[in-house]
Amino acid sequence: MQNAAQIEFWNGNTGQNWVTHDALMEAMLSPLGERVIDSLAVSAGDHALDIGCGCGHPTLALAKRVGATGAVTGIDVSAPMLSVAQALADQAPEGSAPITFIKADAQTYRFSETPFDIVFSRFGVMFFDDPVAAFSNIRTAMRPGGRLAFCCWQPRAVNPFMTVPALAAMELLPPPPEMPPRAPGPFAFEEAEYAEHILSEAGFSDIAIDPVSESLVFGKGLSIEEIVDRLVQIGPIAQMVREAPETLRQPVMDKVKTAVSPYYAKATGMTLEGNFWQVSAAA
Repeated sequence: MQNAAQIEFWNGNTGQNWVTHDALMEAMLSPLGERVIDSLAVSAGDHALDIGCGCGHPTLALAKRVGATGAVTGIDVSAPMLSVAQALADQAPEGSAPITFIKADAQTYRFSETPFDIVFSRFGVMFFDDPVAAFSNIRTAMRPGGRLAFCCWQPRAVNPFMTVPALAAMELLPPPPEMPPRAPGPFAFEEAEYAEHILSEAGFSDIAIDPVSESLVFGKGLSIEEIVDRLVQIGPIAQMVREAPETLRQPVMDKVKTAVSPYYAKATGMTLEGNFWQVSAAA
């Protein structure tokens, strides 16, 4: 099965943990999604596709913008996250577009014959085992001249949200295994040139990749101890801590607390910079 490892991953503990902490993650990531949606200049009546829609918050934002005369489809491989998305869609405000959620792999799914005017993704396109095939499939589902936009991570090294907690944890824990360059995962498109190559090979044109820096606010309203607890459940060190001996859990959390404390304020939570690519192209 193509993308089998990712399908298993997002239907296991990671998908369920994301559901558990959905509100926390959405509060942090929504400004990036809104920025990408703004770049698409969505019009009333558009047919839109949300790739890797997860718990569906950006999908609902698209539905509100295209209005009742449009239509929005969200696609994801994670059943736990799609259950949240459907529940949200069932409560969508009047005047929003109808939403259809599909549990499937966008790399291989045969979309309907109605072409999409816009395709959007917030951190949902870096997990394909054959990204050229995936984006080729996505492009064939778009109308000629349709617009694609997504955001993805720049390298881990320039993302303090990833490195500050991880370096603290690695004072006591071994580092996680190194992922091969360009392997499916959060940093698959960390090289802008590689992302451009993938889209070009898939038949897209007018490709633009722009650097974006955004403050990531994590855990507004939580204590520093609560924030560290969430970081070891859903953050960049979750896997490291999950695989560590129980006796090291509290010492690691103490190290992480010391490391992130300078970035914490009671009113706002933890604020660390994130660096991303904002990518756009035409079908």
